[in-house]
Amino acid sequence: MPELPEVERARRLLQARCVGKKIMKVTAADDSIVFTNERGSELETLLSGRKLLDAGRRGKQFWLTLSGGLCLLMHFGMTGEIHVQGEKQNHYRKIDVDVGTMWPPRFTKFEMELTGKVRVAFTDPRRLGRIRTFAGDAADCPTISKLGFDPVLDPPELSVFQEAVGKRRMPIKSLLLCQEFSAGVGNWIADEVLYQSRIHPQQLACTLNELQTTALLQQLKAICNKAVEVNAESKLFPEDWLFHYRWSKGKGRQPAMPSGLRIEFVTVGGRTSAFVPDLQPAPTATKKRKAEKDDD
Repeated sequence: MPELPEVERARRLLQARCVGKKIMKVTAADDSIVFTNERGSELETLLSGRKLLDAGRRGKQFWLTLSGGLCLLMHFGMTGEIHVQGEKQNHYRKIDVDVGTMWPPRFTKFEMELTGKVRVAFTDPRRLGRIRTFAGDAADCPTISKLGFDPVLDPPELSVFQEAVGKRRMPIKSLLLCQEFSAGVGNWIADEVLYQSRIHPQQLACTLNELQTTALLQQLKAICNKAVEVNAESKLFPEDWLFHYRWSKGKGRQPAMPSGLRIEFVTVGGRTSAFVPDLQPAPTATKKRKAEKDDD
C-alpha cells in the first residue's frame, strides 16, 4: 500500500502540473466502490469548469481544492496511483499489475483534461482506493479531521508523544499503524522506524522507556522526512535501511542484513512485521510465552 512518501509524491506532482489550471473535461467511472458519493456523469458535471486551487495531503489522504468551495479527496488503497500524461512513473516496489503505456492508462477510474493540454488520471486495479467530494475545507471532512499527527507536517513534541504512547496497552507496531495516532505510517515505515529504534514490534507501547520513546519519535520523523526528500525513490534510501533487505521473504532464501544478521517475520495486529532479532530483542513477556509454548 502506498504510504506517506508515495502519497506526498503524488501531491507534489498535482501541485506542479495541475494547480492553477481549469478543468476542461472529466471522465469518471460509474463505480460505487471507488467513488463514495458522486460518480459517473454526476461527478463529471460537478467538476467540469472549476479551477484547481491547491493540492493538499495529510497522512495517506490527499486532495485537490477546487473553485466554488469544493474539494476532491482521494486515497490510494492498495494499488491506486496518479498519472500525468508524459510523466514517468516511479514505484518504491513494483506493483503486480501493469497499467500499460497507452493513454488513458488501464484501470483508469477518473481522468481530467486541463487547460494547457494537461491530462491526469487516477488508476486503481484492485478498486480499494477511494474518491469523494466534500463541500468546504478538506480539514473539516471526517476522513481528514479524525487523523492523528502527520510525521512530516506536524510531529508532536516529545513530552506529548511520550504521554500518548504511555497510555496505550497495545503492541507498538499496532499503535504506529493506527491512523488516528500517526497518520501516513504504513507497514514498511513502521518496521523501519522500529528497526532503527531497536524496538521489537510486539513490545507493548506502555512499557517503552524514555530512551526508547525518544528514539522512536526521532526515527519516525527522520525516516518519513528522508523518504519524502528523495521523492519516495527507494534506490535513494540509505543503504542501512531494513527496507532494502526485507523483500526476499518466501523466495527460498533467508532474508538478512548485509552484516549477516537474519531478518525474521512475525504477525502483529494482522500485519506481517519484519525485524532483526539480534538488534530488536523480544520483550520479556513474549519470551516467557514462547518458552512456555516450547515446554508444552
